[in-house]
Amino acid sequence: MSGRIEFFDKISETTIPIIRLTKSRNKVTGTATFIFIRPLFFSFAENYSFPVEQMSLIWENKKISTTDITILFNKGQPFLIKSIFVFKNSKDWFEFLNFMKHYSNEVGLSFTKP
Repeated sequence: MSGRIEFFDKISETTIPIIRLTKSRNKVTGTATFIFIRPLFFSFAENYSFPVEQMSLIWENKKISTTDITILFNKGQPFLIKSIFVFKNSKDWFEFLNFMKHYSNEVGLSFTKP
């Protein structure tokens, strides 16, 4: 099974995010920031009035989630969503990289240096 991102249970987000990674100086902790511009789930949430409570990364019967979600508005309409994953140890970081391997193969993402 390939990697997927969900804001609502069993509904995959099809908008490709911008993903920024940081790593601590000790190379143990880090963050992954996902930025979605006009994601598909905005139209779904608008029709059903479901609150956004988490973002989940799902692959091979594994799942990691975050509740660190910010929605930005432009002229009163939701425009952008930002989610941040914080990795507190090497295990968390490698689990995320495992997800990214599956997700990037599915959607054709590649890593670039800034």
